Amino acid sequence: MSAARPAVTVTAFDPARLPAMADLWVATWAATYPAIDFARRRGWFTDRITAFVEDGVAVPLAFVGSDLAGLVTVDPAGGWIDQMLVGLAFQGGGAGAALMAEARRLSPNGLSLDVNADNGRAIAFYRREGFVRTGGRINGQGAAIDIMTWTPAR
Repeated sequence: MSAARPAVTVTAFDPARLPAMADLWVATWAATYPAIDFARRRGWFTDRITAFVEDGVAVPLAFVGSDLAGLVTVDPAGGWIDQMLVGLAFQGGGAGAALMAEARRLSPNGLSLDVNADNGRAIAFYRREGFVRTGGRINGQGAAIDIMTWTPAR
């Protein structure tokens, strides 16, 4: 019999966690898209999160035990999710679902996000969470992007 996995907890953003958030962001994206140097983009990520927080965007953090497992950014005014990720070691363990539950709590009228059209794992996760594809576009780097939206049942 294996030991029980620690519960997932979701907390508000803590600026002291920003370096760990950046580490998680770099590691997770580098594993997903190894041809891109995400370590070089670390400063962009930390600046973006800092600006989001200053603008009133919520940045809930998911923990499994004391380990940072994931994060999501939620603009409560419009329901936009700019960043959503769960570290590789924590995928499939409930951290993503916990973050999405918090995102829905913060923006109960709906959520929307962009996802790389070739990121099948992420798209499958969002579909399980009730998101549907509502559009698409090509980003500045030439990659296909799906626009996905969650709306509450009426």
